[in-house]
Amino acid sequence: MSDEQTPTWRYLVPGLLFLAMAGYMLINGEMAIDKQRTMSVTRTGNPLLYWGTILVCGTFGVLALRKVWQRLRS
Repeated sequence: MSDEQTPTWRYLVPGLLFLAMAGYMLINGEMAIDKQRTMSVTRTGNPLLYWGTILVCGTFGVLALRKVWQRLRS
């Protein structure tokens, strides 16, 4: 399957979700791992995992939205 056959929404949805997760973590300062909130990743508790997750999610989100922008312009 070539890149040209992939619908644009398949890049748009993950891009928005990745950016939303990075934004949520930045605003709240933590990410709960389970529903009971017995385990969470915080800025002070595990900064390497926290900032790494924000960096990866933000990068994937920006790259996916960049791909959408390129497809809409062409």
